[in-house]
Amino acid sequence: MTSPEFETSGPSLRLVLGIMAIVVVVMGVAAYWRYDVSEDHFAVTLTEMDRKGPVLDVEGCIDAVIEWHARCEANKPLCDNGVPQVMTHCLVGRDRKDACESIELGSAKAQWVYLSCLDRGTPCRNKKQCVCADAYRTLDSYCRHDQKGVAL
Repeated sequence: MTSPEFETSGPSLRLVLGIMAIVVVVMGVAAYWRYDVSEDHFAVTLTEMDRKGPVLDVEGCIDAVIEWHARCEANKPLCDNGVPQVMTHCLVGRDRKDACESIELGSAKAQWVYLSCLDRGTPCRNKKQCVCADAYRTLDSYCRHDQKGVAL
């Protein structure tokens, strides 16, 4: 009985595993770098909104959030999901009682946010990802919770 011959014409297992390890390390370093950039960007942004909040009215806060989102340096999902946090940092800067009294808090439907965006000239093309609507929803939540930041 003779021993079976093994096919050795392909790349060695060490080479394949070595290349895979290098790719994993490079991707890990890139992901960490991107996370670090995003974290720094949000820290600067929140400080900026804390500074702007006391001098801006609600519409000014919404403008500032839309402008921030357009130039956001973090990952897109972080920018999209960060709108409530950034808006809340702007809102807590001063009393928003007048703005809260002007919105209808009795209704569970929030269709007014889309109409408000349309009225201000920033209509929502995609209702699931609309910075303007997210900012108005944050205002709604902020007012429903007695002007306490729930997205800090």
